[in-house]
Amino acid sequence: MPDLKVQPNEIDGWDVVRADEDVALTNHPTRESAEEAARMRSQEESLSEEGPGEVIVDPDHTHAIDETQRGVKTYFVAVIGLLIAIAILATIAALVGAETGFGS
Repeated sequence: MPDLKVQPNEIDGWDVVRADEDVALTNHPTRESAEEAARMRSQEESLSEEGPGEVIVDPDHTHAIDETQRGVKTYFVAVIGLLIAIAILATIAALVGAETGFGS
């Protein structure tokens, strides 16, 4: 079974990560809760594997968020901005139409 690492998250809290993967398994608000979760996961996985992996606490290396997770937030903000722009444009068109009598 691969070892589990506990590392500070780039944004907030602490991540539990498999040593051979880049994606966090879980995120926790405190180091202690992340260590406990890593120990519990290691014990659970050792029941189906040959033996438990080691839990490594690595406070010196920050676990970065991959680009796909960053993209979701960027696209969400972009979609909200686009919806606001469409609403403003529709309002302006309605006001211009009402003032000029266009369409009546």
